[in-house]
Formats: sequence, structure tokens, C-alpha cells
Amino acid sequence: MFRPVAIISIALCALGCATTLVRGTPKNAEDQYTQAMEDLKDGLYPEAVTGFTDLKTKYPYSKLAALADLRIADTNYERGKFVEAIDGYRAFLKYHPSHEEAAYAMFRIGEAYAEQIPSDWWFLPPSSEKDQGNTRLAISAYRDFLARYGDSKHAADGRKRLDECRAKLAEHELYVASFYFKRGRFAAAAARADGLVRDYPGLGLDRDALLISMRAHAKTGANEPAAAAAARLQKDFPNTSEAREAADFMQPRSANNTPPPPAAADGT
Repeated sequence: MFRPVAIISIALCALGCATTLVRGTPKNAEDQYTQAMEDLKDGLYPEAVTGFTDLKTKYPYSKLAALADLRIADTNYERGKFVEAIDGYRAFLKYHPSHEEAAYAMFRIGEAYAEQIPSDWWFLPPSSEKDQGNTRLAISAYRDFLARYGDSKHAADGRKRLDECRAKLAEHELYVASFYFKRGRFAAAAARADGLVRDYPGLGLDRDALLISMRAHAKTGANEPAAAAAARLQKDFPNTSEAREAADFMQPRSANNTPPPPAAADGT
């Protein structure tokens, strides 16, 4: 019953040997780099790392030696070893700051952080409820990249990815503001909601944040910021349920300068 498995194993081994024979021993740095790149593209990551490392050892003064450092970082990225990849990209930038691939290396640091941002799966809590440390690191990396290489060929992708990360962080801030409100921590809820409106405008979350801000400030008796949030709701989001609630909040103020009882703490 084990004979077919053995035959397959022998066949695969023979195929690997045949591939090695066809490729032959690299004759120079260019051959070594080409073969290592083929291994990387084929998903043969240990072989790729070995090939790039051998290139650096055998041809340390070749212009491809610097690229070998960069491709080892790429290999770690493809393997999902993002911490090692980031270290590799940073090392490349440290030792080759003026290299033509420096912009690429800096962009990939942001990508490596972004790859570690929590994802949404139907059977797990929403990603907005999870730690956003890597989101913040990705935002910082993309901003550094765009500040230095804003006209590079990777800049458009960098801006897009930065917007995606900012939206992710804004969703987290809204979750935290709602979380605090539901648990009666109204000052903290107001601070988070106000920060979201200030730091992440135009991402589609302003209405929810302003509503929490109005309700939370009203709960703490801070009528002026509550009224300011209510005014923004009426101005920016007319003909919505949030604007109508804001109008109800403002109406008694205009009548006798006293706020109405705050809305129920439903976190919406």
C-alpha cells in the first residue's frame, strides 16, 4: 500500500534533480540572481534565500549584492514573516539609502505592517474591536514613505493604502466611543467621538460620531459641546433621524435655555 507513495516521492526527487541539472551551476552573479528570483517566484522560499545569500557571499562587490538583501526581505514577506521582512527593508534603507529601489523598500515596510492588521471573518469578532497597533504603524510608515517619495511609482498605491488604514482606525475609534457610551463612561465616549470627527473627517463615520458626541456631552452636562455637535448634525446631515434628534435637543434650549433629558444610552 506504500509503494505508490514511494514511486511518487522518487519521481519528485528525480524531477528536482533534473531541474537542477537543467539550470546548472550559476556562472556569475547574474546567473545566481536569476535562479534565486525564479525560486522566489515559484514559491521555493528556502532555496531563494540560499541563492540570494550565496550571491552576497560569492559576489560581495556586485551591484546585485544589494538587491539580494532586498530580495531576501521580499522572500520573508512572501513567507508571511513580516517582522523579519520589515527588519530586512530597514537594513536595506540603512545601508543603501540612495539606491534606486529605496522607495520600493520604504513602501514595503508599510505593506508589511498592513498585512498584520486584523481581518474580518464571519466567525470572529469584527476587526474594529481588535488591537490596532499595526494599523497605526502602517499609517506612520505610509506617511513617511509619501513624505519622502511622494512622486514615486508606488505613491498612488501608498495613498490608497493609507486611506484604507485610516478608515480602519476610524472604525475602531467609533467602536471604542460606542463601547464607552454603553457602559456609562460618557466623558471618555465624548472624547473619542470628538477625536474621530476632528482626526478622521469624510470617512463616512461623522454622523455616528457626532450623535455619540451630542448624547455623551449631554449626559455629562456639557451643554455647549453637545449643542455644537447637534448643530453639525442638522447642518451636515439634514433629513436624517440623527438631525431630527438634534433638533429635539436644540428646541428646548431655544425656549428656556435648558437641555431636554438626554437620549437613552443605546450606543447608536
